[in-house]
This record gives sequence, C-alpha cells and structure tokens, in this order.
Amino acid sequence: MLYSSLEHSSEIDEDVNFWGSAYGTHYAVPHFRKSKGKIVVMASTGASIAMPRLSFYNASKAAVISFFKTLRTEIGPNIGITIVTPGLISSEMTGGPFLQQGKISWMPVESTERCAKAIVDSTCRGDMYLTVPSWMGWGFLTRLLCPEVLEWCLHAVLVKWLHAQKKDR
Repeated sequence: MLYSSLEHSSEIDEDVNFWGSAYGTHYAVPHFRKSKGKIVVMASTGASIAMPRLSFYNASKAAVISFFKTLRTEIGPNIGITIVTPGLISSEMTGGPFLQQGKISWMPVESTERCAKAIVDSTCRGDMYLTVPSWMGWGFLTRLLCPEVLEWCLHAVLVKWLHAQKKDR
C-alpha cells in the first residue's frame, strides 16, 4: 500500500523507482554517448521534504537523485542529466486517497501539461535540476535552514491532524 506508515507497509522490497531508472540508464548510456543525448530523471520533492506515510517512496526517490548526481559526475558534460523533482502534480497520487481522505485537497496541484512543458524547456536549456511547481522549492530551503520546523509542521498537519480527522468520522 503506497500510503502507509512503515509499520503497516508490505512493500519493503519493491523498489521499481530506483532499479528501473538504474537499469534503463545503464543500457542507454552507450547510445547517449554517441548521440550526445539527454537524460531526464523523474525524482520527487518527497526525497527531501519527506512527506509522512510515503517512507519507501521518498527513500527510493532520494536514491534516484543520489545515483544520477553521481552519474553526472562520472560521465561528465557529454550527456545532459536533468533531475526533475515534481511536487504535487495532477496524477493518481494527488487524486487518490492521500490528499482526498487526508482532507488536504486544498493544496494547489500543478497540471500535467504545465509540468511536461516545464520539463521539456528545462531539459532543452540543459538545467541540472527542475522543481515543478516552483513553489515546492520552499521545502528544500526550509529543510536546509530549519529542518526541525519543517518536520514539526509535516508531523503536525499530516500525522496528528489527519489522525484526529479519522477519529472524528
């Protein structure tokens, strides 16, 4: 179950996010070297903002970021690598139970069209990183400057408050 705490999860060994990216890239790099191709990495803001109830997802996306940052250093500038960290994008995850049942559907969600355009533009420019929507960058800055505040807020809103909401039903 994607939206569960560590204690209630059964997906400990199912890491398609990391291994799917690593294997695919391993086999594509020789072609990219010849064609001076570009790699677009789909990670997540969850890798550094660490949303509760997504521990395995967040960890796998953090591994993806670390892998591609290291790969960028190894292969040099001949193959462009843009690491995309999407936040709340219209998808099954944002339309699913995490935001809806959690009664936090008031959070702004970016359209897939705007996200896709931003990714193409960023990749064509040769950007190393892209966060979409851009307002999600607050999480990175908060994590860097005052991590305790971010963790307290996430826990207060997404764990305690949601737990209280469930009790009221």
